[in-house]
Amino acid sequence: MDSKRLRSGEPATVEQLATALVSLGMYTGTNSAAEHSEESARFGAKHYRMRLANALLGAVQVEAMLAETLADGDVEEMADAHRQQLKTAGADDDPEKLAGFLRWQVLRVCGPLRLIAQDPSTGPIPLAAAHAADALHRLLGVIGAGQVPSIENAKHGIAEMDAARESLVLAISNVDILLDMLAGLLDVLDD
Repeated sequence: MDSKRLRSGEPATVEQLATALVSLGMYTGTNSAAEHSEESARFGAKHYRMRLANALLGAVQVEAMLAETLADGDVEEMADAHRQQLKTAGADDDPEKLAGFLRWQVLRVCGPLRLIAQDPSTGPIPLAAAHAADALHRLLGVIGAGQVPSIENAKHGIAEMDAARESLVLAISNVDILLDMLAGLLDVLDD
């Protein structure tokens, strides 16, 4: 599987994205120039392309989940498949690119976790997960910034690590809240 187009930085067209969705049975439109023009006008060209790319990503992620489920837990095969994802993304041979790619993936997790955590009925664990994801996002950003020594990089790295540490402290505090609640519940149930 070649990733030359991806590494060149040339984005797929909306027609290519829609065609990929069609091939997965996940597109209900006509995939015509007129349709893409209308949708680009409705959402804005960049936003429409981003929507199509994310629809394709969602479809492909479901396919990856299904494929991994069918792998029957073969750790070596799953690790090889995960390496293929990194290779296709062009992030397999450069630690800074890898950190940037992983950071982007973590950012995609942070948003939904924050939304879940805003609902008081979910309890402290989603909030702890959101804080932990934020910390991971920040730490990967420090790694992705590279090792170029400069005062600005050092200051930014320190600020990000301080913020990551604070997020981890908040995550631990929320885990402790649930542990205390469960300990109290167990005490009541044991009586």
